[in-house]
Amino acid sequence: MAFTFSSLFEVVLLSFSAVEKIDCFHCGEKMRKHNALTTCFNHRMQPVCCHGCLAILHAVEQNNLVSEYMQNKASQVVVG
Repeated sequence: MAFTFSSLFEVVLLSFSAVEKIDCFHCGEKMRKHNALTTCFNHRMQPVCCHGCLAILHAVEQNNLVSEYMQNKASQVVVG
């Protein structure tokens, strides 16, 4: 019985470690690739982690603030 549980545990552990993770385009939060939402922002498809980040990107485009947003994003220091 212990061997079966150990084997099952290894399979589950490997399945979690094999999941590809990507960064949210807006906030940079790590997320599983298959859980990402996507939106067309600045004429490119971008992954986002939640509906809040999605709404922000839509608001930026609707208010013609894309160039300011991209400048701000480029000036931010990436940590980690």
